[in-house]
Amino acid sequence: MKYYLSTLALALLLAVTTYAQDSIKLVPAAGNTPVVKKWPALIKTDAALGISAKTRARLKKTANPPNNIALFAVDKRTAEDAGNSDVIIVISVDPTTGKIKMASIMRDTYVNIEGKGMDKINAAYTTGGPQLAIKTINQNFDMDIKDYMNVDFYSAAKIVDALGGVQINVKPAEIHYLNKFLDEVSIYDKVAPVYVKEPGLQKLTGKQAVAYTRIRYVGNGDQERTERQRNVLIALFGQLKAAGQDAFPVFSKVILPNIETSMASMDMLNFAGGIFYSKSKTIQQSRFPLDEQAHGKRINNIWYLVTDLPAATASLHQFIYDNGTASKK
Repeated sequence: MKYYLSTLALALLLAVTTYAQDSIKLVPAAGNTPVVKKWPALIKTDAALGISAKTRARLKKTANPPNNIALFAVDKRTAEDAGNSDVIIVISVDPTTGKIKMASIMRDTYVNIEGKGMDKINAAYTTGGPQLAIKTINQNFDMDIKDYMNVDFYSAAKIVDALGGVQINVKPAEIHYLNKFLDEVSIYDKVAPVYVKEPGLQKLTGKQAVAYTRIRYVGNGDQERTERQRNVLIALFGQLKAAGQDAFPVFSKVILPNIETSMASMDMLNFAGGIFYSKSKTIQQSRFPLDEQAHGKRINNIWYLVTDLPAATASLHQFIYDNGTASKK
């Protein structure tokens, strides 16, 4: 039972913003048969994942380096959509203390994608699936990621609903855009939307929570959207830990069928166990690049976040490996 609950902890932590391994399950509408798009199995050699000799040498000098895993949420409404990874989060777990950190990477970050050239980092997923998406992160930010998890939009909503919703403080200016995304989803799944009517701390349904994470035209644009995404994950994690053994039926009936991973079973259990039994009551969070490390620029009439990658990489490493806290969310 201990290990099952550990796995459940990890799965829920990832649920709102992920997708995954050899096949990607899409549930386009209630009652429809899921459509599966095949990606090649993840090749876990350093060369295939873009882990450089420089990165390996650095990690050898790091005592008890954290376990890092990539989380992707691919922007798909239907099975036919190509799907960029509009959510990219690196989850880090300290193997000794169990301390958890979430580092969002801005989706518009202008990077080199192998075989494609300079583009937004979120284009790596639609170009080459999770293999190229992980490789792009590792190559541009000198990281050591070897695994990922992923669920689709509809699966994420199902998991939130299975836990009875999630408590989120909705701002007045966010309501219009949250409901707008609910309208968009209702077109595809043919289910009437349930609107959010008032601001304030309230329980959101699965679809409402996912719609909340998609808001980007309020506050500090996409920077604030990444914070919303992490806030929903953190709320789910706290709710899961509070549920304890009562969460086990949710794992077996809802989460397991709706989550995919490149991790071997025992690796997933060990990784999840570190999270579930962590004594840390808070999850550190940040996003990269920081404001002072990037600026928006139109190139060929497309908006990119042109980034000082060496500076952003240094800040990301400080946050993940050196107990840094990064200056801004």
